[in-house]
Amino acid sequence: MVTFQLFALSLLFSFPLPVASRIETAFLENSPAVLRELLSTEGTIPVSLPEPLSLADQLSPDQAYLAFRRFFSIFKTTEFTTNPQVFSRPGSPGGILKARWSFRNKRTGRQYPFGLYFFIVPVRLPRAPDAHGPLMAFKIVEIRAERL
Repeated sequence: MVTFQLFALSLLFSFPLPVASRIETAFLENSPAVLRELLSTEGTIPVSLPEPLSLADQLSPDQAYLAFRRFFSIFKTTEFTTNPQVFSRPGSPGGILKARWSFRNKRTGRQYPFGLYFFIVPVRLPRAPDAHGPLMAFKIVEIRAERL
């Protein structure tokens, strides 16, 4: 049974995920609201971002929204690309989506390139009996970054 689940997740992660394009949209449009929709509502989200953002904490989705709203008001995204391949973690139900994020300080003009890592997991969506649409979605449960 575990082998089948790992095979199913591997197969699922081999296709481009809609969550990747939504994450790209959030960063390219500097939209914390779009990012907020992608965050898990189950507990807190570890967020670790180096200088100049300087954030390492467990945040609720609302706190993450406020933090990214502040970041996007100070810094403008100049480039954001995701790696189309999601890397699975052994023994975990999700995977890691890698991205490259470059942004510029609006005041000073200084550029910063980051490697971003989003840990995403599949979640079952509540569904009304007469509703159509997906039963599963991917949500972000952790965000980490490193300066490049």
